[in-house]
Order: sequence, then structure tokens, then C-alpha cells
Amino acid sequence: MDDDYDSGEDIIATSNGAITTTNELSRRKRKRAKREAVQLEESRVEVPAKKLRTSPDAGSAPTKGSNKPTKSKGNNGGKQDAKGKGKGNGKGKPMAKDGGKEDASSIDDSIVMMDPKIMADFVAQRIQKFNKDLSTVELGDRIPSESIYIDTTAHTAERSLQNLCEYMEKFCTKKGQSSISHLKSSPKAAGSPHTIFICPAALRAADVVRIMRKYQTTDSQIAKFFAKHVKLSEHIEYAKKTRIGIAVGTPARLVDLIKDGALQIKYVQRVVLDVSYLDAKKRGLWDIKEVQDKLVELLAVEGVRRRLEGGGEEDSRGLMFY
Repeated sequence: MDDDYDSGEDIIATSNGAITTTNELSRRKRKRAKREAVQLEESRVEVPAKKLRTSPDAGSAPTKGSNKPTKSKGNNGGKQDAKGKGKGNGKGKPMAKDGGKEDASSIDDSIVMMDPKIMADFVAQRIQKFNKDLSTVELGDRIPSESIYIDTTAHTAERSLQNLCEYMEKFCTKKGQSSISHLKSSPKAAGSPHTIFICPAALRAADVVRIMRKYQTTDSQIAKFFAKHVKLSEHIEYAKKTRIGIAVGTPARLVDLIKDGALQIKYVQRVVLDVSYLDAKKRGLWDIKEVQDKLVELLAVEGVRRRLEGGGEEDSRGLMFY
């Protein structure tokens, strides 16, 4: 090596035997350290997180630019809106007590405690509400007397669909027959039910029929009569050739069938009014004017009230509240 060369650096040997200087070695270390620092910084760059569906914590501020309410899971396993109102099973249907689906309807529990006198007063008040222009005499013709109501206060269970058959078997009696045998029977004449069950709406009538199918036999049908999806002419044809034990339907369609003569009342023993059922707007059978008008018209049909009078414990006959 040239003796004139003097860089002021110490000449050293590396681990692989190469000759270098301390400054060159320091530069290499600095470059390597810099590369490692860059690689480390790149590895720390966060991957964008997936958008979460759950709402932020109650104490956190809402996200900028978002004015839509967020949804979270409720304690009942269903969806819950921003106001904390549960929506049942997550499919928009409230859950029934037995785990099944129910609509937004409810039950009027006060019906359970109504004896015949209270029933008569209840009906009179509802009829007067929509007929304020009628005279006392005209109202008297429309309002059923207290004597035709059957006392059902002995049935203290909730007036739900699940308890309907128990109620029917307790109060629908005929001398010489068990209640179940009676409910499964029908007069030999076509279109002549022994029981008429009146509901405020078609869907409710369909639900009632499903529950009471247990009383249906080849010689005694549980018939449903309402205007939805079925023409009056079809119902007339069906009633005139079918033996019917229990007729379930809405007041308007039942009135039309009775007036036509397709549905006979000469063997009717009882009329059951589905009074405890309330729709999504909390309206019952007597609370909708159009429904009430047809119901009053049905009860005023010649012969109906006469058929409902004069019953006893062994041969129930009359007007019943469910």
C-alpha cells in the first residue's frame, strides 16, 4: 500500500475476511439500519378495518356524515332500533309467549270479567257511539237484551287462540252429548251450523279456523266465510252443499249468506263474538263502524235472537263473548 495514503481511518478486517475502514463499516451499518427502519415502519401500516354493523358505544359520538339510526342486537335475540324498541325474532314479527309468531294484535283482558249485565251495557255503549242520531226506540231494536248473553266468567284463562278450544268445550254444550261430540257434530241439513263464530277481520277468522280444525269431521266442516279472495257466489255454492258444524267469518259475509238462505239459522244454538281480540290499532269487534253495522244487522235478522233464547247449562244457547 502507498505510504503517502493516509485517510485518518483505521483499517480493519471484517468477519468474512474483507479489508475495509471503520467509516465505510459505519456507513454500511447506517444504511442497513435505515432499511430495517423503513421495513419496520411499512409493516406497521394498519390494514383498513371492515365496516362494522353494530352501533357505536352509547357514550361515543355519532360518525360524521351519517344520520341513519344504527341497529344492534336486543336481549331477546331480535333486532333493536336506535330507540331501543325490540322487533322480536329479527324478522319484523313480535314473539308470542310460546315462541311462535304473532302479529301486532293484542288481547283485551277485561272481557274475562264481563258477566251478562256488563256485556249488555258494553254492547249498548258501543252501538250508541256510532248511532247518536237514532231514537231510544230505534236503539232498543238494535241492542240485544241481557237475557241472551251466556255468562263465561268461569273461564278465567287469557282469551288467546291457544285457550280457545278449552273455552269452547266448557261452554258449548248440548243435552245428551259431551261437549267435544257436540262440537264435532252438525245437523243433517246443509249449511246449518249449530255455532257461528264472528271475527272482526279475515285473517283473524282464518287463525280461528286453524285452531278449531280439531272439531272437523267428514260429516261436519269448520267453515270460514269472509270476502277476502273468495267470491260470494263461491261461498253460497259451498254452503248449500256442505254440512257445517261451526261457521267462522266476518259479519258482512255472514249476513250476505244468511240473507241469501245459503246459511241457515234454524239450528243455531250460539253466536260467539271474538270481542277480546284487538287489532294493531287497538280496535275490537265493536270499535269499527263498518264491522259493527253488519254485526248489529246479523243479530237483528229475524229468528236469530229467538234461536239464542231459552238455553240452560246442559243446552247452552245464547250470545257469548270470547
